Amino acid sequence: MTAQRSSGTIAGVTVSGTLLEISDVDNLVIVSDLHGDYECFSQILNEINYASFLSHARNKMVFLGDYVDRGSNSVGVLYSVCQLKLAYPDSIVLMRGNHEAPSEFPFASHDFPFQLVERFGESAGRAIYRKTLQLFKELVVAAIVDRVLLVHGGLPTEQALSNYRALLSTAQENHMNNKVLEEVLWNDPRKINSIAGWENSRRGIGRHFGEGITKKWLEISDTRCVVRGHEPCQGFRIDHDGMILTLFSCREPYPSFKAAYLSIPGTNLQKLRDARDLVPFVKYPR
Repeated sequence: MTAQRSSGTIAGVTVSGTLLEISDVDNLVIVSDLHGDYECFSQILNEINYASFLSHARNKMVFLGDYVDRGSNSVGVLYSVCQLKLAYPDSIVLMRGNHEAPSEFPFASHDFPFQLVERFGESAGRAIYRKTLQLFKELVVAAIVDRVLLVHGGLPTEQALSNYRALLSTAQENHMNNKVLEEVLWNDPRKINSIAGWENSRRGIGRHFGEGITKKWLEISDTRCVVRGHEPCQGFRIDHDGMILTLFSCREPYPSFKAAYLSIPGTNLQKLRDARDLVPFVKYPR
């Protein structure tokens, strides 16, 4: 991933820091929060016939982050998505979730390091964890695929958007100077009545953002909808009058909710009017 970022290209993709842009794809699969649910992850791979799908560089499989914590096999999920990236570097996109930013934004439910120690012993587990934290900082923070804007959590609320690419591409390196990284990883869409268009999040980190902020981001980035994860739901949920689709891809840690992924041909991506056009392409792993 570091080499791809340095070169500025993956097949059919432009990489600028932590922002990735894909202008044309044959087929797109989006997988959201997995949270150590290896069973759901395996079912999705089998259903898309991943070896055949990923062998074509113009097919893209994007993971929206939150590979670890809460579920029983965070180690297996993270190892496997990294193996996929190594095997199919041009087809796999690994994005960063809030659970991949424990150093920048600590939170109580981060059990991944304890899973590492339990599996590999204290010394090896701690060493692996230190390496993993370095890996997390190399992950993509935002992506634009044709007419779709992809983030893990939500949209930044205060920054001037005249150069939105610079904001997103430098989110990691500037996280001490602004809230872009925090908000992209932690924000949630809500109905907001305040003049500012946002309110502090009940999570204690990040913010809730309203429709006005979403509309502004779609206009400035010339996209039609946002696809994000971060919140358990019945597979998917439509927010902000069709401007946002929330996707969730695990069952084990959230048995009251459904798991889903998105699989859509590129020709349909190019015809998108809003997030509601994505609904027929939401799949539920069996």
